[in-house]
Amino acid sequence: MPSLRRGLRSVLDETGLPDDQLYDLLLAACEAATNAIEHAQKSTEPFIDVHFEVGDGQVTIVVRDHGQWRDGPGTPLRGRGLAMMRALADTTVDADPEGTTVTMRSRSGEGLPATQDAATA
Repeated sequence: MPSLRRGLRSVLDETGLPDDQLYDLLLAACEAATNAIEHAQKSTEPFIDVHFEVGDGQVTIVVRDHGQWRDGPGTPLRGRGLAMMRALADTTVDADPEGTTVTMRSRSGEGLPATQDAATA
């Protein structure tokens, strides 16, 4: 996970996002990737996909696994990842028999500076 965090951080640094949004998206994406690795069972593909897009004044990160959801062990300190992702970014989750896709976007109305968006779109 450290290599994913470093790679995403280097890309997010180039977006012009305010620091608080950058950290929020980074934390949400790493949580989504951890969940994809931990909870995807009977994977049809032994990897996860992480996509990054800048456009329309927002940064979007998509994490996809290729397995079926399996709940983790039920303890009081677990089970808060999705709520955390939703608190940190505009987050949607789509699950189907082939895998789960988590899409996280920087908060609406708090997008990229106009010059940065135009330069990277």
